[in-house]
Amino acid sequence: MKLFMSLIMVVLLISVPNAWSDCKSDCLEDYESEINSCKTQYEDPEDADDLRECFENAKSEYDSCIEECDN
Repeated sequence: MKLFMSLIMVVLLISVPNAWSDCKSDCLEDYESEINSCKTQYEDPEDADDLRECFENAKSEYDSCIEECDN
């Protein structure tokens, strides 16, 4: 029984950091996608304020995603 419990602990210790890492990788991929979308959507120099706001929204969503991963 002790061996079984030890194996379960090892599996959990290995899988938790991987899940956490995958979560943060997903956040980063989403963030990069949003930034690229912002750049495509607001190419005109007259859209600089909208581009900045889009970047800020993407960063805010990224921060929220990372926070969810940490919880």
